Amino acid sequence: MKFDRPFVDFCVCWQSPRRHSSHAIGLRLPAILPVVLLICLALAGCGSSGRSGAGYADSPPRDRVALTAWQEWTKFGRATVVYGGQAGGYVNRPGITERSEPLASRVGDYWGACGRPEWNGRTSGRPWSGAFVTWVMARSGYSASAFPRDGRHGAYLSALYDRERASRSAPFRLHAPSEYAPKPGDLVCTGTAGPTWRYSDPRTAHRRLDNTANHCDIVTDVRGGYVQAIGGNVKNSVAMSLYPVDSRGRLVPVSGRSWLVVVEKRS
Repeated sequence: MKFDRPFVDFCVCWQSPRRHSSHAIGLRLPAILPVVLLICLALAGCGSSGRSGAGYADSPPRDRVALTAWQEWTKFGRATVVYGGQAGGYVNRPGITERSEPLASRVGDYWGACGRPEWNGRTSGRPWSGAFVTWVMARSGYSASAFPRDGRHGAYLSALYDRERASRSAPFRLHAPSEYAPKPGDLVCTGTAGPTWRYSDPRTAHRRLDNTANHCDIVTDVRGGYVQAIGGNVKNSVAMSLYPVDSRGRLVPVSGRSWLVVVEKRS
């Protein structure tokens, strides 16, 4: 028997159209099956590759704080900002703006957590990124004693710093960005003073956190060399920013971002 050319002696055009026996069909299958299997494997490979690159189909995070932020991001249309190039299928794209109802009123809910329910997404001159973080923490079950009800980043960061110094069991701990790798539920924050607070006396550290903080995002995932972090009042929406990290998972400098502090959620 010769098997060096399995397809030469077997071709559909060589068979008479009148032959429809089960024997003829049986002869076709051995030659056709390998081709069919190869095609199926190729299609399966293409499909799995597409899913791995389509970041927007990711499942919700398990951490409660991260999940709450992720759900709000979904409501606002999943706006995304990518820093540092490619990021596993994510690209820069807009979301639904703060001035569109019912999301303008949703911003009012964020402010309501800070005691200012009269402010909303149509209120001019009212940055609401700090209110968003405060609302997420409150919604996730943190009391005012655990996380301050303040719509200003510097106010709650400096308060968390003081509480950490007062109690070793404080639910939040502040780190310099170069010292700690963020995880889901943590905060990554920028500020004009950078991490200089970390090496200052307590009074100076409090003042620098309070006076120089610009923005904080809530970490929802860390994968593919990026921290995925969601914040409010980004691109006039609730948006996810993707920040590159080093081999240890720690934030690296990016254009337009002066890293101030990473807040570890300990509980």
